[in-house]
Amino acid sequence: MTAPIETIKKSLDVSQQAPGLLERLGVRYYRYLGRQSGTAGLRNPTIDELPDDITLQTLAGNITTFAVIIAFAVGALTTFGTVWVNVTYQGVMGDTAYYALYGGVLVAMLLVELAGLYWLGVKTVYSLACLTGQHQLSESFYLPVNYAVPNILARAALEVPDPVIHYLGIDPLKHLSRSKLLLVAVLYKAKVLLSSLVVKYVLVRLAGKGGTRTVFNWVAVPITGLWDAFTLHKVARDARLRLFGLKLTEHIVTNSLSDDLLGRLSPSAQECAIRAVAAIMVLAQNYHPNLLVLLIRFADAFHITEGNEYDNWDDFLSLLNRLSASERLFILDLLSIAAAFDGRVSRLEGRHLPQAFKELTDRYMTRTSQLTQMLVSGQLHAAKALCTLELAAG
Repeated sequence: MTAPIETIKKSLDVSQQAPGLLERLGVRYYRYLGRQSGTAGLRNPTIDELPDDITLQTLAGNITTFAVIIAFAVGALTTFGTVWVNVTYQGVMGDTAYYALYGGVLVAMLLVELAGLYWLGVKTVYSLACLTGQHQLSESFYLPVNYAVPNILARAALEVPDPVIHYLGIDPLKHLSRSKLLLVAVLYKAKVLLSSLVVKYVLVRLAGKGGTRTVFNWVAVPITGLWDAFTLHKVARDARLRLFGLKLTEHIVTNSLSDDLLGRLSPSAQECAIRAVAAIMVLAQNYHPNLLVLLIRFADAFHITEGNEYDNWDDFLSLLNRLSASERLFILDLLSIAAAFDGRVSRLEGRHLPQAFKELTDRYMTRTSQLTQMLVSGQLHAAKALCTLELAAG
């Protein structure tokens, strides 16, 4: 029974949770920017049609720097308002009136800050999408609706994870502690408040009481500005990685993973290819959109319709060792490339990948590290040159 791409995508759309309100607003604004700028109907260029790597890096750096500066200003100015109310009216007004005023200003400035950062984040990721030639608003041929570029980038602007889809029975979070994940999320959301309070506490303790203490109330202004700048820098970095990686993945599935090449793989090698991508999802502990593209491509080419515990690492190694020499090198190429898609080599990947690479560990780990750095820094053309997938020596 075949599994055409459209059927696969529809099944994935049904299985995943609906996007949240902020994500939907971000997608609408992203599409609005596309319509207003006239890029919505343009054809997305290929990697070879994009500017050289130096130009891509320079322009991406300029977009990021501008966003960081604006984010600092947003954080600093909104915090200035609440600190000014605190310094000016505390002890002057009655407690009830003061706290009503301070609370109102605090909530208003917080809403302005969050709205400003989200608006800036969507504008930034849209600019980066245009730079990398992914401005077209139609969904990717290999991705379900909620994994289309506008949705991916809206989530990047919000700093929320991609929805987890248990496609083919693969569970990327099988080795991740849910309680640890919740704790990290809570601490991350509280980082601005915690950092401001801690720094102010330390400075006040060092300075003592009196007028000097009032001065240190203002430390929250640059602290919040710096955190907002850091947050936008992280958003831009993640967006660049997603966009460069997705562009590279589309090139791979369109050009490198041809029907002819995949048709020459034995049934064992076909299963091993799916297991390789599934293994990286588990070791990286996320359902990265680029890995999902590879899975859908393989499922379509190999007519896969259901799961078979593809994310078991020991089963993957056992099957890999039974392949022919040329097929084994093809799978190792695939494993090395897939491991670089999220811009880092996780602790689990660093521990397990050498078990698959064996005597070729130095070659493939070096390749993965180089490809990771190229994606992070925006060297798209150089990364393309490293992504060879052939039934020959890797």
